[in-house]
Amino acid sequence: MSRLYVALMSLTLPLAAQAGVALDMVTKDMSGKEQERSQIFAQDGFLRLDSDGGPFAADVSLIFDGSRFLVMDHGEKTYIVMDEAMLTRMTDKMSAAMEQMKAELARMPPEQRAMAEQMMQGQMQGLMGDAEPAPPPRVEATGSGDWDGRACTMYDVFENDIKTQEICSAPLDQVDGAAEMMDTFQGMARFVKKLSESLPGPLGSSFNEHPGMVAELIEGFPVRTVEFQMGKPVSEVLLEAIREEALPDTKFEVPDGYKLQDPFVAR
Repeated sequence: MSRLYVALMSLTLPLAAQAGVALDMVTKDMSGKEQERSQIFAQDGFLRLDSDGGPFAADVSLIFDGSRFLVMDHGEKTYIVMDEAMLTRMTDKMSAAMEQMKAELARMPPEQRAMAEQMMQGQMQGLMGDAEPAPPPRVEATGSGDWDGRACTMYDVFENDIKTQEICSAPLDQVDGAAEMMDTFQGMARFVKKLSESLPGPLGSSFNEHPGMVAELIEGFPVRTVEFQMGKPVSEVLLEAIREEALPDTKFEVPDGYKLQDPFVAR
């Protein structure tokens, strides 16, 4: 699930170790039926996400170590790395594919080429960065609220003037461990923004949808987030528990024996 990707470190790591934070979240549909559970761990700017159910398989974990994402498949005992170098490779491969496509189009008879170009026009513009980039999310404070005994500030999140989220955000001093977790989320937003700037046009602006981007735009810590589609609420993400605890360094490392997988090589 997209909100599970909220995970990255501050730009400058603290010199002294801090207590870790463990966060339990649950996602439900609007009837109250549970869809997914997840745990997020943060310590010294590092973050790990484990998920049970939802779009992610239960045996997949995501780690951010400050300069890259590590995505582990525990069933296969493999992992992939997503960093600036990987995105550069992806961009280069897409550019080469587009040039090859243009060359193939040039060899077609005029009528056939015109039909193919018309069918592919939108895709080609998006991939080549010619289309108008999507704007970043917009956040509006809408007043005060209350959830599970916590006073909170209500925010609406918009993408292209379409409401996508409604957030109930509690003051950091009301939620133990929230300050460090929020620092990690905001650090993630800065890193994702840096990645987005290395990609052309719409590819880069697609990172605007990353939930960490919203972390920079609100005050406090989200204890309840309602997701909207087509103007209607479809699910809610709830903070179930958050606690401070010392976490081992291995929590943020790939286990021994896991093999690095090249995402560009067919298996």
